[in-house]
Amino acid sequence: MGHVLARLAGFGMVLVPHWPYAFERDGDDIRVTRWTPSGPLHAVLQPGREVDGGEVFDVADGPELPYWTIETSVFRTRWPAGFVLESPSDESDATPFYLLGPGTSMIFTQGPVPRGRLAGPGALVAPGQTVLRRSTIGEGAEAVELGYRHEGEQWWQCHWTIPYRGDRTVVVTAQAPEAGWEQAAEAAEAVVTSFEDMHPQQARSPGGATA
Repeated sequence: MGHVLARLAGFGMVLVPHWPYAFERDGDDIRVTRWTPSGPLHAVLQPGREVDGGEVFDVADGPELPYWTIETSVFRTRWPAGFVLESPSDESDATPFYLLGPGTSMIFTQGPVPRGRLAGPGALVAPGQTVLRRSTIGEGAEAVELGYRHEGEQWWQCHWTIPYRGDRTVVVTAQAPEAGWEQAAEAAEAVVTSFEDMHPQQARSPGGATA
């Protein structure tokens, strides 16, 4: 099946895709694509109908949620509307998933990483980028919004740093051409504010210290 770094859960089921893959909404349906050497394979999940993932995805019992969540080994979060959930195409890419939106907008996550690696106001600012604003949302997630030029076009980028188990951080990054930054920002904020530890019971050791 190949490695899978993220899966889709909700409506009483878990969809475990065969890598490399993409999940895409089509109305209420979920279209799943698996790329193979002989070409793409497709399967469609339709509400209220028998689920058959074929060689594209496996199905297991999951949470009774009225929406879809993305689950990784580290966290779960809401799947924002208007964005395709896609796996990395390179097996060496440790990014759990990419969310691809209108145009060339994109959202992805990194980490957890030691919090000390991101110390200092310029830790997430690359050469040629200008800090537009800083803010805090949700339960302590800090955001730094950046502007920069790429191939002659003005772009927007934002990094949200989410505290994870005391001494670590998960980074959510969104980027888009300046003309379409609002939709990317709204979707990324939905990812950030719905972020949950997949294994909260492991967050503390029996003695009460952070694991």
